[in-house]
Amino acid sequence: MSSEEKWTPNPQVTRDALGRIDAAQAGYPTCRLCGQRAIALDKFGLCSKTSQAHQDWRASVRADRKAGAR
Repeated sequence: MSSEEKWTPNPQVTRDALGRIDAAQAGYPTCRLCGQRAIALDKFGLCSKTSQAHQDWRASVRADRKAGAR
């Protein structure tokens, strides 16, 4: 492709690639909060994201566990 030709995405190629990814990750666990597949989840059942929602979930579980331990 020359530098003057504009690249355009091919939807079928994208679907094929996403299908292969889905097949490869079929057995992976999913995050309890966002549903993202992950190779491993943390002790709270969450993926490694550090979004505010994930941080809040972890803090809530810690608080519940601490309250239950008393």
